[in-house]
Amino acid sequence: MAPPVFPSLPGITYPRRRSQNWSTVKQDAISGKRVRVPLWTFPTYSYEIPISYLRSDSVNLEWQTLVGFINSVLGAGLLWAYNDPTDNAVTNQGFGEGDGSTTTFQLVRALGGFTEPVFLLNGTPTIKVAGVLTVPSSFSAYGAVTFASPPANGALLTWTGNFYWPCRFDDDVTDLSQFVQLIWESKALKFSTEKLP
Repeated sequence: MAPPVFPSLPGITYPRRRSQNWSTVKQDAISGKRVRVPLWTFPTYSYEIPISYLRSDSVNLEWQTLVGFINSVLGAGLLWAYNDPTDNAVTNQGFGEGDGSTTTFQLVRALGGFTEPVFLLNGTPTIKVAGVLTVPSSFSAYGAVTFASPPANGALLTWTGNFYWPCRFDDDVTDLSQFVQLIWESKALKFSTEKLP
């Protein structure tokens, strides 16, 4: 089952923070030589999103929508999908090359030359094999594409489409403040991406 999508709220404002998180074993020898061993092949991202207003009157149910969403994912308990407005789409993104035998490939996206897997699709992507529009036999729940027959050796695989980031709230406590009647705010809604299988 697809995870729920974070609601679109008009009061989301700036500055928005997105931090890159890596995990590295660091060892400094007595001689001063430094050894670094990266444990991850791609980072996670931590977000801090300010929301300047959440109306809670009988017409605008933004506060109720956010509170209901947080409760539906059990605070920090369950995975959900976030549509990052600055990093949510690709056009003709390469995601593999046929070898004549492999039928399943993971979708990816490149940003500044660094490639990461895409786990959650937002809609059905357009897939091309060697520049020819192709309909795969299936898309997995976590962004893997399976072809009925293996793409030919050397055939470039590309995709165009939108994606979500798999996330969880960082904490079970969410601070919301009511600063005038029927209007709430959040100084920083904090959540982070998750690595999926």
